[in-house]
Amino acid sequence: MADIIDEIDGELRRDKVQEWWKKHGKIVIAGCLIVIAATGGVTLYETQRTARLRALADRYAGAVALIAEDPASAADALSGLAAEAEGEGVALIARFRAAGVLSEAGDHAAAAAAFETIAADGSVDPLYRDLAAVKGILQAAVAGEDRAQLLQEIEPLATDSAPWRFTARMIAASLAIGLDDMDAASDYLKQVADDPEAPNSARGQAAEILRALEN
Repeated sequence: MADIIDEIDGELRRDKVQEWWKKHGKIVIAGCLIVIAATGGVTLYETQRTARLRALADRYAGAVALIAEDPASAADALSGLAAEAEGEGVALIARFRAAGVLSEAGDHAAAAAAFETIAADGSVDPLYRDLAAVKGILQAAVAGEDRAQLLQEIEPLATDSAPWRFTARMIAASLAIGLDDMDAASDYLKQVADDPEAPNSARGQAAEILRALEN
């Protein structure tokens, strides 16, 4: 008797399942198709994105390889890549490298302008905007721009909380020396030489310049 009851119960359950499937089966199938399509779309997107990033990386490597042979063309290629790759990490790298190429080619005024453009770009992380500002001031100094004005511009980048303060202080010291303000130069150099958080190379260089100023 128990077997018969179990079989009837099983039939009833199957009937209920079949009835439910007739009402809702199409919805279930549609939902599965949507999930499959979405998964396929994500996979396609990731594949396309990976291919794009590889292509951008290849172009960056090609532009860098061109630097030794034709710096001007390399800088143009890097700038073009940065514009096309906007929003990707390689874009910012390309912008910095393009400015660096201009500096290496001796066009310090153009390099300063390129770094200043990065520093003024609100879409760039503040950490890298500050780095670009420091580099821009250095290039402007080499290009012969007004040292007093540049010293004012770099002071906010040399404060205790500034991420690139050690480099900024070394540049500030150099600017102060150029203005014949040895007291200010010494102050900036001591801030670097006496700071245990400063890189050893920067501390050593600052101490060496201090000794030279004192003699």
